[in-house]
Amino acid sequence: MYGGHSFTSQTIGLVSYPNDNMFGKGPAVLLGAYAGGAASYQFSGMTPEQRIEAALAQGEVFHPQYRKEFMNGVAVAWSRVPWIVGCAADWTDETRKQHYQNLVAIDGRVILAGEHASYYGAWMEGAILSSLDAITRLHKQAQEA
Repeated sequence: MYGGHSFTSQTIGLVSYPNDNMFGKGPAVLLGAYAGGAASYQFSGMTPEQRIEAALAQGEVFHPQYRKEFMNGVAVAWSRVPWIVGCAADWTDETRKQHYQNLVAIDGRVILAGEHASYYGAWMEGAILSSLDAITRLHKQAQEA
């Protein structure tokens, strides 16, 4: 697999194939699960070892060699990380209309950027676009000063 995702109705949600070093030889990195909704609660109730085992068991459906080629893994339940308490922003059209401009507005010396302050929540693209928007707002304010 060279980049992309395999989506599934299993609790792992998807398997993602990063395209870094696409044609290189040797081990590669793979995102073995990206659970959302109710599945994310199920996964967050497991230990990291249990999450890895669930991802391996469910990933074997796509790739029979999955477990044999597995070297090591890391499993993070974002809702259990105290300074994050969740994976990504989850806007509705109503909450975005009501709060988004306030969130991205410059407040004194503070300006926020990240996937949570974008229209592409949970993705690096959103974080990058948000940072460009923050820089544009900051530059505009500096020009007006």
